[in-house]
Amino acid sequence: MIGMMLVVFLVLLMLGIPVCFSLAIPTLIYFLMNTGSVPVEFIAHQTTNPLTNYVLIALPAFLLSGRMMNGTGVTHRIFDLANALVGRFRGGLVYTNIVASMMFASMSGTAVGDAGGLGQLEMEMMDRAGYERKVSAGVTAASSVLGPIIPPSVNMVILGATAGISIGQLFMGGVIPGVLMAAALMINVWWRAHFTEGGRTWPVEKIPGDQVIKSVVRGILPMCCPLIIIGGISIGLVTPTEAAVLAIDYAVFLGVIYKEVSFKAIWETLEETVAAAGTFMYITAVAGFFTWILTREGLPQLLNSILTPLVGNNQTVGLLVITVFLLIAGCFLDTTAAILMIAPILMPIVNSLGINPIVFGIIMVVALIIGIITPPFGICLFVVADVAKISVSDVTKEALRYLPAMVVVLLLIIFLPQTVTFLPSIMM
Repeated sequence: MIGMMLVVFLVLLMLGIPVCFSLAIPTLIYFLMNTGSVPVEFIAHQTTNPLTNYVLIALPAFLLSGRMMNGTGVTHRIFDLANALVGRFRGGLVYTNIVASMMFASMSGTAVGDAGGLGQLEMEMMDRAGYERKVSAGVTAASSVLGPIIPPSVNMVILGATAGISIGQLFMGGVIPGVLMAAALMINVWWRAHFTEGGRTWPVEKIPGDQVIKSVVRGILPMCCPLIIIGGISIGLVTPTEAAVLAIDYAVFLGVIYKEVSFKAIWETLEETVAAAGTFMYITAVAGFFTWILTREGLPQLLNSILTPLVGNNQTVGLLVITVFLLIAGCFLDTTAAILMIAPILMPIVNSLGINPIVFGIIMVVALIIGIITPPFGICLFVVADVAKISVSDVTKEALRYLPAMVVVLLLIIFLPQTVTFLPSIMM
């Protein structure tokens, strides 16, 4: 039964059916085949139960705060600040793309929000400077992985609510891995700029000193947002949910200060947020019942019986095996759906191996989010290709140049879990 459901799910995904319906159809088939043992009332209970988790309130709040930042003049100021810091080197705008994405990640919380919002500005600036469109599109897709790793992260909110892991500690645990990921991507850029034929042709931009000072001053207020969120959570002043609401208020405040906010813009942002949050919540509801079925059919016990002989009690080997599984799953599944389906199944195995749940959570987010730039279903590849008006294959070839750097960071987290646990241990 488990095999049949998973095959139907994957076939529907390959046919281009939205992930929410790809989950719902095999679930409905299972119910029709088990009407005698699964009461119809149980469907309503299992689909609504995941939505009653209080911490999920933070999800639409962070979605709204990121969109508000994107619509109140913050995006341009972040890009200018990043360019002032790293734009003077060869391939400066490629570096700027990564640094700006890291900064925007501390406000948006999503990869698609970064790729579709800030990404458009980044590619336009790189076009004007003379970069090939595929180069700008590739680095934009690759740098979008920073969105769900650096707090606040919508995926961490979903994981925390699903697996019962502290969202505040996940946020703190994602800071160092996020910075390491950005550093790895920039090292990759440095190597290409100095040791590849195409990279040596990248332009070098001269930035006047007064422009640097001006950009830094203009970027001070926007960069206070992550300090409010992370600082408020770390000192126990606010919960992640309350921090999300504070971020919304701060975004409106910046819009008023910059005189770039209007009732029409706020209304459009609210509409976009409701649509995005509705999609997340629908997937959460359907995945809740789908996961219950897999649990009922004994999938966690089956995986445990397979993994135990392979890894024994070795946590590192266990994490390596789990990571390979997550990397493969990320190639085929939407990150949100994957977290909702896989986290409850893997948590008993993680607990039995004595793995720190915060370390597991960060590894899960990083491994799955790499899937957004890997074929065949890398969503950011399609988003960036649509914004850049080039083929998905061109974006994919360029984005995959950054994949080795991402895998190195993932391995670093596995072999040095202190990169995750250090900040939560001293700040919370």
